[in-house]
Amino acid sequence: MDLPTNFEQALNQVSEMQRQLFKGFTAALPSWQTSDTQKMHESFDKALKFQEKVVASSLEIQTLSARLAIESQKQLWQNYFNMLQNK
Repeated sequence: MDLPTNFEQALNQVSEMQRQLFKGFTAALPSWQTSDTQKMHESFDKALKFQEKVVASSLEIQTLSARLAIESQKQLWQNYFNMLQNK
């Protein structure tokens, strides 16, 4: 048995396996693109819209919290100064 011949045969077998795998993949690709890609696109759109709503709600809550904190501080300082002025 010749080592270069055996190596060449092994490379040919690997190349043929890769070729068959690629052929199978490309044959399945058009049907995969039409069905699953559309579903994936719709799912992505729904997830993106949900994330947008979550971010908008979060920003709204942060805005309200900041206003409440500022109003609380304002009231606290007004009460403080009123108390000191009345003494």
